[in-house]
Amino acid sequence: MTRTHGCLLALAGGLCLAGLAPAASLADDAGLVAPESGVAVYTPAAFAEFLPRTALDLVWQLPGFGLDGGDNVRGLSGAQGNVLINGRRPPRGSGSLEGRIRAIRVEDVIRLELIEPGAREVDMQGYARVLNIVTRSTAATRVDGRIELEPREDGGEEYQGELTTAFTSGRVELEARIDLYDESLTDYSEIRSSTADEPFARASVDEIESRTRRDWQTLARVLVDPDNELEFSLSSERRDDASRPAPDALPENGALESGRWNFLSHFGSARWRHDWNDAIQLTALVTRRRGEAVNTDDLLSGGVSSRSDSRRETGETAARADLRWRPGDRLVIETGAAWASNTLTGTSSAFIDGVEQEVDGDDAEVEETRTALLASGTWTPASDVSVTLGGRVEQFALDSSNEGGAALSLTDIAPRADLNWALSETWTLRLSTERRVGQLDLGLFLASTDLDNALSTAGAATLEPPRDWLHQVTLDRRSGERDLVRLEAVARRSDNPVSSILDSDGNVRPANISQERVARLTAEFELDLARFGFDGLRMDGQATRRWSDRLDPLQGFSRTTSGHRDYELRFGLRQEWADGRYVAAVRFRKRGPATHYWLTEIRKENNGLEVDLDGEWRHSGRWRTGVATRWNGDRRDSIYVFDGVRTSATGPVLVNTLDRSEGVYVNLWSEWEVRRAAFLRLSFRSDRDRAGTSRVETSEGQFRDRLSRQSDAVPSLNIRLRFQR
Repeated sequence: MTRTHGCLLALAGGLCLAGLAPAASLADDAGLVAPESGVAVYTPAAFAEFLPRTALDLVWQLPGFGLDGGDNVRGLSGAQGNVLINGRRPPRGSGSLEGRIRAIRVEDVIRLELIEPGAREVDMQGYARVLNIVTRSTAATRVDGRIELEPREDGGEEYQGELTTAFTSGRVELEARIDLYDESLTDYSEIRSSTADEPFARASVDEIESRTRRDWQTLARVLVDPDNELEFSLSSERRDDASRPAPDALPENGALESGRWNFLSHFGSARWRHDWNDAIQLTALVTRRRGEAVNTDDLLSGGVSSRSDSRRETGETAARADLRWRPGDRLVIETGAAWASNTLTGTSSAFIDGVEQEVDGDDAEVEETRTALLASGTWTPASDVSVTLGGRVEQFALDSSNEGGAALSLTDIAPRADLNWALSETWTLRLSTERRVGQLDLGLFLASTDLDNALSTAGAATLEPPRDWLHQVTLDRRSGERDLVRLEAVARRSDNPVSSILDSDGNVRPANISQERVARLTAEFELDLARFGFDGLRMDGQATRRWSDRLDPLQGFSRTTSGHRDYELRFGLRQEWADGRYVAAVRFRKRGPATHYWLTEIRKENNGLEVDLDGEWRHSGRWRTGVATRWNGDRRDSIYVFDGVRTSATGPVLVNTLDRSEGVYVNLWSEWEVRRAAFLRLSFRSDRDRAGTSRVETSEGQFRDRLSRQSDAVPSLNIRLRFQR
């Protein structure tokens, strides 16, 4: 790391220390109310300067918190998101978490509660903090919607629409949501990486792309009596994407690609909650998901015509039951069981220069079954300390049709321990350690083909779930309305990550490999500088340092994990004048170089500085205008190309250097509240000029070829209407 970057890290640490200066306590601040040990409470008034319209606008500005919609883990064994709405997690399959939060009007938000482990009877699901959005009772019928149109100068266009309706009557709550998206655009010619089969500077041709999304969700919640609640949800997701060369595209101008991807998924769930008495609560959940995906790709490059096709059908059935018991004021015990059955049936085929590729796993069937017992206990010996101990015992079974049939059965024990200690009114220390057993991507059992490199990957014969140990220490200080200082250290040891290897038969195939280690140290702050005499000025930043190591599974040398960056720096300033009438903000981001280790190449990536500059003029309470600019520094990729899959006995045959640059993106917008809770926004967007140069040399440094491509910006006009009733 350079001396400049070291100075920036030191500056970030110094600014964190500056945040330790005396400030108003949580209890004394008007935006942060009712202090409760382990719970930070924010009211919408704390974010008034941002003129929020929905609950999502509040969440985006919450210091030190990021939305996590959950890992959608099969079998209900993983996290289901770090947001509660009135103490309940949105059900699986009920739409994106962002969409559900966006549908809540800011006027209906009473407060946001950041909950630490042990502070309340909340299933933390491994998160360091969970957000609870508390809303007031809304009208019996509520409608929220968004319509968005964006015509582009070159004939491309984009249409979006969302509509959510909710009905509440006594003990019944009904909700339905539909989300539509259509886009057509021209993806202009760009440089692309060279290959050993095509050892010259390459580029794509202009392509016409289309994207379509159709989603719907329904939810019903019935309070049968004070002790029993039922909840049902149904949803469907559909994606249709296609691309084809522009009508005037010619093979000699670049690689001709076309493709189509279709995806359809249906999901349903049923949940029952029963309060046995004041101390015991039972919960049962059943889910079912079915999906189908079809993919077709064609490539004509260097005179070689190739094609690949795949089709897969997936199924997921899961059930889980939990019991929560509170034998006393200081102890909560949870226990439960989960079961899941997951299946994939798929076929794939590939033709390269007219020759069909025979690959194991091109007709695959795989079934995974998991059964788990779970238990945990949270003890709160004092109001400022909580300790959680727990874990799960999981039985895993796998059957695969690859390599003539393979089966695997094993048992894992995954313990977890957490300590949450409020050192003072503003300081909190968190310690956690856990053994994690991950989920398998069943798609790895289906063979695939990379047409660009004419390389087929066989389906996995059998795989074990990836296992790792995660240790984390966090020290943070919250004060004032939104002031935050946080120091965090994380260490992860993965015992058997999944990567592609060359097996004994010379096939490329996914398999479990040897250990890898990753460590991260982060300093983060958000400060109101009014305490230092700078009225209306806020500052935030983050500095991250990473370490990692693993053994390369193809060439056997020690290296970092693929995509590793030594550091990442972020710094921002926001200034208000005239009681918030005028606002300006600037943000800088610098990411360290990264090295990516792929099957047929090693790619070294170096990104320039990224700068965002925004301004806003609030004409009145119902009309505001602003400008947002984005600029990314030049990017260079140095690609070391191998002739086939990398091995310990081979070296690169080409060095392909790609230099890319972009112009400044400008978005000039104006928004009016045309009637109560109905907002019309017009935006003129400049897009970016793009330029790229590809240079090819031999591994000895001898020049071979050079090619440049440039595309002009495509301005557009975006019209958006959002309404809430």
